[in-house]
Amino acid sequence: MKNLSLSVIIGILFSAIGTASLFLTRDPLMAAIWLSFGNGLILSNLRFSKPDAAGNMVAAPVPKVRFYVGIALIVMAVVLLGVQVYTDMQQA
Repeated sequence: MKNLSLSVIIGILFSAIGTASLFLTRDPLMAAIWLSFGNGLILSNLRFSKPDAAGNMVAAPVPKVRFYVGIALIVMAVVLLGVQVYTDMQQA
C-alpha cells in the first residue's frame, strides 16, 4: 500500500466508475471518458518497488513511456468529454 498515492487511488475509483457506468447505462462514450482518465492517472503515477544494490526496497521511478501514455490518456479523456458535450448540445 506504500506505492498507492492519492492520485492512484482516485484513478482506481474513476476506472471502477467507468466500468460500472458501462454496465449500468450502456453509454460507451461516457464510460470511455471515466476509464481513460482513471487509467491515465494510474499509469502516470503508480510506482513499483525494487531492491537496490544494498538489498533495500526502494521505489523505482515511473518510466517515461508509461508517464507519457498516461498523460495522453488524460488528454484523450478531455477530448472525449468535449465530444460528449458537443453531441449532447446537438440533441437538445
